[in-house]
Amino acid sequence: MLNGDGYRTLVAGATYDFLAAMHGRVGVGAGGCLILRDETGAAEVLVWPPGTTLLSNGQVGVRVPDVGEIVVGDRVDGGGGFFETPLTEGGPPEHLPPVPVGCASVGTSVAVLERVSRQSDS
Repeated sequence: MLNGDGYRTLVAGATYDFLAAMHGRVGVGAGGCLILRDETGAAEVLVWPPGTTLLSNGQVGVRVPDVGEIVVGDRVDGGGGFFETPLTEGGPPEHLPPVPVGCASVGTSVAVLERVSRQSDS
């Protein structure tokens, strides 16, 4: 868990070979956790690729290795996997961080990004 000024986010401890396509806008959800909201309005708690860090320039967002800065409101495309909380032993790989109770309730969708890119709105 990375804690910023009024927000927080999760980072995976390893990379995986998940193949689900993900598209949406980065936002701040329950408990101040970063989320991915798709075009239907559905939201998933985000788990970023290993090495992701928080921005230190006063913006709410992250710096993803080999991608750069992604801030709240940015549209992103990516690949990864979807899971539901709680992240239990029989579910996703063990290197995924626990989702704080304030960020999600049982059954909340979690988007584990393995690959991500920021998209322009033009």
